Amino acid sequence: MDAFSEPELESLKLAVSLYALRRKRDAASAGRGLFGEPGWDILLDLFIAEGRRTEVQVSSVCLDAGVPSTTILRWIARLEQEGLIYRIADDADARRRYVRLTPEGQQLMRTILRTMATTMPG
Repeated sequence: MDAFSEPELESLKLAVSLYALRRKRDAASAGRGLFGEPGWDILLDLFIAEGRRTEVQVSSVCLDAGVPSTTILRWIARLEQEGLIYRIADDADARRRYVRLTPEGQQLMRTILRTMATTMPG
């Protein structure tokens, strides 16, 4: 993460914190999927993966979100239509597909996280 500028590093740290807090909240609630923001979860997950220089499989997005896979697949399709993410096939295994942020998705997440960081108390 040392190749990032200070604002980018702060945005990545905020994204990691938000994602971890959402998972803790979901684990503490009796009903999984009670707090439904799958689009935000997907964008956070992909932003974090990009910052860590890791790949996210479509199947992993489905598992991590804690909601039915049909819901996540609909959200992936919607985010693709919005031009925020794209899917790419694995060269080694045609059954495996990865999801990544588009440049527009990257910019949107940086803008949102920067705005959130500047409006947070403390």
